[in-house]
Amino acid sequence: MKTFINQADFEKMERFYRVSFFNTLSGIRSPFLIGTANGQGQTNLAIFNSLVHIGANPPALGIVFRPSTIPRHSLENLIETGVYTLNLVTTPMIDSAHQTSAKYDREISEFSAVGLNPIYYEDFHAPGVEESPLTLLMKFREKHHIAINDTVFVVGEILGVSTDKTFIDDNGSFLHQKMQTALVSGLDDYYQSKKMVTKAYARP
Repeated sequence: MKTFINQADFEKMERFYRVSFFNTLSGIRSPFLIGTANGQGQTNLAIFNSLVHIGANPPALGIVFRPSTIPRHSLENLIETGVYTLNLVTTPMIDSAHQTSAKYDREISEFSAVGLNPIYYEDFHAPGVEESPLTLLMKFREKHHIAINDTVFVVGEILGVSTDKTFIDDNGSFLHQKMQTALVSGLDDYYQSKKMVTKAYARP
């Protein structure tokens, strides 16, 4: 039987219960690692699960950054240099990728701390993740302040895609089950991806 949970109930929730409740409410998403480097070349790697499709022409993706109550190295770096990478997290990468959410000091590279390897592309300042089967080279295009909770929404344009062509079918769709794409609900519940069906284009 369904129950109705209202705003008064929200306020009564224990703090961490409330965080888990609302973080998992929107469902399961694909986690990505954002690879950046500051102007001096100090690298940073951080896991995010708030990636949003903006459009295909030009190809653009958005991502939400939490309030800057503490230093946000990824956000600072991508604004400073104008570029970053998005690296798909797979199930074999879960432990290392999740560990990047720890609050490391700026001078410590998460690549070294969690055992992932940076890979660089010609004339592109930000590092990718060698272990990831899909790396997107991104250009910072827009930043929007979200007043309701003081977060920042960043829009980036896709400049390039590094992947194995065997992960793309004849229709241009990525084969996430073949890539072993990880899925995440909230901050720490991970799942495996499994394709169920490909539906035909819907018409009236």
